[in-house]
Amino acid sequence: MGQAKNGGACVTLAGCGDIGTGHTPPESAFTHVADALRLADFRFAQCEKLYSEKKNYQVHSGALNLEALKAPQTAAAFKTVPFNVLSLASNHIGDWGPEAVEGTVETFRALGIPTIGAGRNIDEARKPVILEKNGLKIGFLGYCSVLLPQFWATEKRAGAAPLRAYTYYEPYEYQPGSPARVITVPDKDDLEYLVEDVRKLKQMVNVVVVSLHWGLHYVTQPQDYQPIVAHAAIDAGASVILGHHAHQPQGIEIYKGAIIFYSIGNFVFHRRGGGPAPCMPGEKYTHKEIYSKEVDPGHYYDYRRHWAESGIPYLKLDRAGLREATYLPTFLDAEGRPEILTLDNPQFEKSRVYLEWLAKDVNGGITNIPARDGRYCLYERKS
Repeated sequence: MGQAKNGGACVTLAGCGDIGTGHTPPESAFTHVADALRLADFRFAQCEKLYSEKKNYQVHSGALNLEALKAPQTAAAFKTVPFNVLSLASNHIGDWGPEAVEGTVETFRALGIPTIGAGRNIDEARKPVILEKNGLKIGFLGYCSVLLPQFWATEKRAGAAPLRAYTYYEPYEYQPGSPARVITVPDKDDLEYLVEDVRKLKQMVNVVVVSLHWGLHYVTQPQDYQPIVAHAAIDAGASVILGHHAHQPQGIEIYKGAIIFYSIGNFVFHRRGGGPAPCMPGEKYTHKEIYSKEVDPGHYYDYRRHWAESGIPYLKLDRAGLREATYLPTFLDAEGRPEILTLDNPQFEKSRVYLEWLAKDVNGGITNIPARDGRYCLYERKS
């Protein structure tokens, strides 16, 4: 993996989406994919849980989020792969108070796994992680757009680095009750901070990777603010945008030779029991009521239809940025553990066609995704 086609040094990054553990034993979450992940030089993932003995449950986060806290020793499962960097910036970061944020950072620090996107204050949450191999330095930054106000980091409070957005509604027609177009725009100050962070980091490293926990879960398309943020990060010097939170795959975009994964999907997600998930913070409606629709008698859209689909993007990086991107498709088993999709599995082609279809919602989306050697071929730099 050390030499690019033009003779320059390169490294390969494996990027994973949301990981929610809870398996027994904990390391069994990665049973079917550990060898594939080890093919890369570096491994990244989005961590959806908290691992801390220090805790102070926040009742406004919702009763189901009691499941967000795990015993600190179970975090060692991430070391068995091992993952080289984790983003902690998620909508669950504050479920157990600032104490659990600090405790989780300490847990992974003790394991030797650096984290991004969250910390004991805003400066620590915005602090990058830099990895080096083959003479190349790869820098990582993490942010979250889906946060309760109590969950973002401040100068005096632990939490996630925020990339907030605002929502507006514009009726398509003048008729009362007309369907409205949902418009979202990024917070100006947060976007300026992100751009500043990327520019500073690019002066220190060869390649910048930005992790963003954002968007709207269970839907196929990114929201308006997302390409604005992604393009601004790339214009500032980023080569890779790794998005997550939607709990299903979304379109993949190439912009100025950089790659944007709006949502990689659920890489590992323990199947918990219990009742229907409530919409937060009001809890008046369930996810099924809002995100599932019977659009006509017998025609029903299930909001979790693509819950199990995901994959491992393999990103070959060199001094010029992104050189090549391939994608190994995965599918969650009954326990929420990813299994690699092989060519003889009908789901391999279904997932490939679905990724192509998702591009319709993305300007510059990858619409032609051929398969080769058991992977989807997303991009190869021509020069």
